[in-house]
Amino acid sequence: MRTVRALILSTVLAVGATLAGGPAASFAADNARPGDGPPRPPSTLQSEFDHIGAQVHSLTRGDRTSYYIDEGKPGQRVVVYIGGQGTSLESFQLTEFARTTREQLGLRVISVERNGFGQSAFDPALGYADYTAEVRAVLDHLGVKRFTVMAISGGGAYAAHLASTIPKRVISLHAAAASPLTLPTRPAPRGCEQSMQQRNTANERWTHHPMDWWAVPGSPVLLVAGWQTRAYADATRSFYLGGQLGDPSALSHEGALPCGAKAVADTTKITAPAYLYWGGADEVVPVSAMKAWQAALPNVAKATVYPGEGHTVQYRHWDQILVDMAGHADRTVVCSRGKTRLMPAKQAQKAQARGATLGLCAWAKAKG
Repeated sequence: MRTVRALILSTVLAVGATLAGGPAASFAADNARPGDGPPRPPSTLQSEFDHIGAQVHSLTRGDRTSYYIDEGKPGQRVVVYIGGQGTSLESFQLTEFARTTREQLGLRVISVERNGFGQSAFDPALGYADYTAEVRAVLDHLGVKRFTVMAISGGGAYAAHLASTIPKRVISLHAAAASPLTLPTRPAPRGCEQSMQQRNTANERWTHHPMDWWAVPGSPVLLVAGWQTRAYADATRSFYLGGQLGDPSALSHEGALPCGAKAVADTTKITAPAYLYWGGADEVVPVSAMKAWQAALPNVAKATVYPGEGHTVQYRHWDQILVDMAGHADRTVVCSRGKTRLMPAKQAQKAQARGATLGLCAWAKAKG
């Protein structure tokens, strides 16, 4: 009996061994695919954290705390960035799709959050002069003496006051689709007859629905992956982060500032060269606003209108704005033969005639 059992067991083991190393194993080997197993591990990994956004800093003076970002290194050319109406510190992140270019050009960006947005406490008594004082305090705290001003859309109203208050510290002024409502050449501000309650009722539409405030359907900037999502994050920070819960008071207050007695800045004091950027099809801040800037500023070095482009021209041509702010306004950013190049203006025009396009090659690649 033992002999029979031993014979049966040895037979089973032999058959199993044959199957394990025979047709079944051959079938598995034949169907294995490259990449099914774990890849060979690298010998080293990163030593530094990847960048995920700007760090927010604070500075307290008396009973008010200012919040700001400082992106760059000491010794680099400083840009004071002033975002559009109702925006927070997060709005600067909407330009960081060209972070590599900014760093190559050696630009350090400082931005101070405005009254009532994001973490900044709302004080209805504050105006343009107070924001200028906050920016000056941050710059002095950081030891910054000279700087460039960059204003987008509604930020133009503040930029005119900042640049005219301390003009000797301004290297250059850059305004993209920027509001002219604090210029001596401005059109008459609208809605000054409205009460704050009326403004709040109208603005709840935006502050309660951040996606509506920042939606830019059809804009070329949507070619930048994640841009729209980051824009929604800015509106959420603006209207909710500090416990506002969608309270429209700060937005209404900012909208009413051009109606104040001290709204107009003395732009004759701004002697630094100014650079203007506009979309020819901008219906929010039309080209007529650029003409108001040209009439108000004594030293306009360059005024560019991009045909067919709208109110996001500042993002589509942020690469060129960076180059101008770095002091290379005689150069044009073009994508030529698959590479982004900085060319003298006349050479860039010839390159465009041969098929080159304006801006980083990433724009052309994303467009397909």
